[in-house]
Amino acid sequence: MIIKNIRIDNFRNFTSLESDFTPGANIFFGDNGSGKTNFLESVFVLCLGRSQLGAADTILMKQDADYYRLEGTIERDERSRAVAVAYQKGYRKKITVDGVTVRPAELFENFCAVSTGPEDSVILSGPPSSRRTFLDMYLSQLSPRYLSELTDYHRVLVQKNAALKNEMDPSPFEPLLISHGARVMTHRIQFLNALRERAVAYYGEVSRGEDFDLKYQPSVNLPEENGFSLREIERAFQNTLDEHYDKEAYLKSAIVGPHRDDIFFETAGLPTRQFGSQGQWRTAAIALKLGVYHLLKDKRGAAPILLLDEIFAELDNKRRDHLIKSFGEFSQLFLTTASEPPPQLLTNGRCYKIANGVLEDVS
Repeated sequence: MIIKNIRIDNFRNFTSLESDFTPGANIFFGDNGSGKTNFLESVFVLCLGRSQLGAADTILMKQDADYYRLEGTIERDERSRAVAVAYQKGYRKKITVDGVTVRPAELFENFCAVSTGPEDSVILSGPPSSRRTFLDMYLSQLSPRYLSELTDYHRVLVQKNAALKNEMDPSPFEPLLISHGARVMTHRIQFLNALRERAVAYYGEVSRGEDFDLKYQPSVNLPEENGFSLREIERAFQNTLDEHYDKEAYLKSAIVGPHRDDIFFETAGLPTRQFGSQGQWRTAAIALKLGVYHLLKDKRGAAPILLLDEIFAELDNKRRDHLIKSFGEFSQLFLTTASEPPPQLLTNGRCYKIANGVLEDVS
């Protein structure tokens, strides 16, 4: 997949900007605060209709503007598509592909992008919600069915929580909650099993042999073995709901289900969240995203757009060199850096300077 060009209006610190891109590496350098991260965010929003940072559309607009608009040409399987994402204050976001209005989910079906930056350390060090956001963002790109089941699950969850809040019996909503929730959990188990193999290998390669591992931690009491069926997950979900019936009634909130899932990470034999260093969190986050990149590439048959924001900042030279080697073949990469770009990337790429919201091609 290739982004051939982009036009930006009133997005973050950019008033108006147009640029073409090359296959291979597109490298953006400039001082901190110049807009490098904002630019990568615009590329991600163009591909998927939402920010990889979780920012609301009202935040994405340039200060004092009442709208933003992104336009670009995305090529996949030798077919170019004209994509536009626009938001005006007080209205719903509008997304078009080749001039036809589409749902945000259709961007996930057609395009894919993987982004990693300093903010990703929260996946390892932050609350469970940050890990669920990671799961949902990239599993939704891997499987449109997952996004559909997740949407349906949250719709039923809202109804159950309303019943609990009003001290009504929530059990009428639980068959659908279990049905959709068990499928969400099945997707997550399969995804993390596939990701684990790739992420562990990347972490070991970049860290020169340090151990790393991850494990799915659902709020439902699942069997220990990995070979359980959908029916067994549904049965375990029902049993766990039964066990927590009184507690949910007391709290007036649903506390069992995929909305309370987590991922456990382990580095060098210790829990990463409690004992990991900044460098370990950063290395693990990069390993996870590179694992996702190759998983998406293998499963979807097209390489995602790869967005790398200041990924070398907390890595020593050896880890940096190992990381660059681990990139492997990619169709297109966008990389930001406040320092001199690694020379290994300059042989097949284009350089841009960003300053005060202005982009200049300096290749």
